[in-house]
This record gives sequence, C-alpha cells and structure tokens, in this order.
Amino acid sequence: MVNPKLREMKRHYFFYLFFVLLGVTACKQKVYLTVYEPAAVFLEKEYETVGVINRTYSSGATKVLDVVDNALTLEGNLDHKGSKSAVTGLYDQLTVNERFKRVVMLDSMTVKDGGIDIFPAQLEWDEVQRICDENQVQLLFVLEVFDTDTKVDVTPGTTTKNTPLGQVTVPTSDATMTTKIKTGWRIYDPKNKWVRDEFWLQDRMVQRGRGTVQTFGTLAKRGQAVTQLSMQIGRFYAGRVENQAFRVWRNYFKSGSRNLRTAKRMSEVGDWDGAAQLWEEDTKSPKRKVAGRACYNMAIYAEINGDLYGALEWAQKSYSKYGNREAKNYANILRRRVQRWEENQRRKEVDDQN
Repeated sequence: MVNPKLREMKRHYFFYLFFVLLGVTACKQKVYLTVYEPAAVFLEKEYETVGVINRTYSSGATKVLDVVDNALTLEGNLDHKGSKSAVTGLYDQLTVNERFKRVVMLDSMTVKDGGIDIFPAQLEWDEVQRICDENQVQLLFVLEVFDTDTKVDVTPGTTTKNTPLGQVTVPTSDATMTTKIKTGWRIYDPKNKWVRDEFWLQDRMVQRGRGTVQTFGTLAKRGQAVTQLSMQIGRFYAGRVENQAFRVWRNYFKSGSRNLRTAKRMSEVGDWDGAAQLWEEDTKSPKRKVAGRACYNMAIYAEINGDLYGALEWAQKSYSKYGNREAKNYANILRRRVQRWEENQRRKEVDDQN
C-alpha cells in the first residue's frame, strides 16, 4: 500500500513543477525569422557547367543480387524508375540555379559488381575527364546508389455488411506498407581530381489500406509514390550547392519590467526598433534578472537584423554577466552560425583572388 504522505508529496511536487513550467512559458514570446546559411558544398564561381549521370545500374554478380533483392522486397523495377526520377529532380533543380549556365543530362552508366546499398568504387579520373570534355562540362553530379526496401504488414480481420439477406460477416484486411529509399551521391571535380561531395540521403513513406480492394490498391500505387519521393530527394540534393534560407523560431522575454511589457506590445505590431530602445534601457537595470532578459532580447533583435556578431555578443553578456540560462544555448547556436559564415567568407576570398 502506498504511503498517503508520499502520495501527497508527489501530488504537490507535480503541481509545483507544473506552475514552474507555466511561469517560464508565460514570460516568453515567440517570433519567427528567416536565417540564411551558406551552401553545404562550396563551389568556386568558375564552375558554371555540370553534367548529371545515373550510375546505379549494376552488372555482374551484383545484378543477380539486385534481382533477388527486388523479388524478396516487392520492389520489382522500382529502383530503376526511382533512380530516373531522382536524377530528373536533381537536373530540374540545378537548371533553376542561376549560377549554372549549362546543365546536361548524360547517359546512364552501369557499374560492375557495385553494392546494392553501398558506394561503388569511384570513377577513374581519366574517365571523368573524358566525359566532361566530350560534353563540355566542368563537374559531374552522379547518383551512385539507389535502393528501395519495402515491407508490408497485413492484418486479417472481419467486418459486417448489410445485405438483402441480412447482416453477413466478410473477411477484410489492413495493410501497412513502409518503403525506405536510400540514395548516395557524388560530385566529381576532374580539374582538381577531387570528389567535392559524397553524401547519403534517405527518406521513407508509409501507405495504408483497409479492405481487400484497398489493400491491393495500396500495393499497386507504391510505384507512383516512390517516383514522386525520389524526385523530391533529387531536388533536395541539388540544394546542397545553394545558399539555404530557413524559417526558425526564437523565444524572447516579454515580462519582468515595465519596459519589457511595453516592448512586447510594440514587437507584436512590428515596431522592433522601438522595442529595442526599451530593451537597451533595461540592459542597464540594477536588477540582474531584468538586465539579463534585456540583453537576451537585444541578441534576438540583432539576429533579426542580420547582425550575427552583435547577437552573439549580447547573448554571451546575458549569460556570462547575468546568468541567463537560455542565453547559453542561444549563444552556442549563434556561434555555430558565425563559424559557418566565416568559413564561407574565407572560401569566397580565396575564390576572388584566383
């Protein structure tokens, strides 16, 4: 039997924890902003022409394994269809990237004894150079791996239906099909004999059907779903050579002083400059909590205006001088953003000098 006093203590503890969390949440306001990150794969401005190749077709012993794998996992020829869609998505996205003046879809290639879901050996550099010369491109974007793995769980059951003869029991089934798509990509730079990027990209989809007819319909539609998702994967990979814009949210403090409360209302109508004036006043408050919150909010204001160094400085001050715990995590986020930006700037400076 549970001790009544212990039960009462637990009840009070949970009430206390609830009100603490409620208080923390109640003193913050959420704002969404757009942040910009440099491309995951940096390409110098000299690279303006690229070729796209599908190299996922296997030959030799792996061809036999691939056929067996398809038969056992219900793929059929989904790998071929999916890989074509993936390189099409890559090609389409590269063509809308303004930095590239020429994007060429090249013939597919077979790789002898390539792995089903592992990277094959790299293309020989002489071969890469030959392909680039013949097609007047500087880089090759190559889909090296494409593998689908489909699993179907069917649960039999029964249901009742009204008929002229009354209610009858009929068999039915629920089908859940999970398809995983695994892709591997490389970017070949023959000038520098350098694989610019070697990257795995995976995704999955889940489809469900109820009833005998719906179950078979779910299985029949998986090909269309695979090709659509594969095209999205290809588009996503093309984004690794583009600067990226992300929508993120930040919490800022809305209570603790008259200025913080007033600034909260000003921010709600888009008057961030006015709110920042009040926050800056509160950074000089004799109350440590108020000053720490105001410094934190000034970091938010600086990030909104694209001043990463200013944002980092305010966040560090909020934590180091006033002990604002939220500012510690925020400073780490900002520090990583600054490091990525500085690395990208160094690359651009080297590129401009060449």
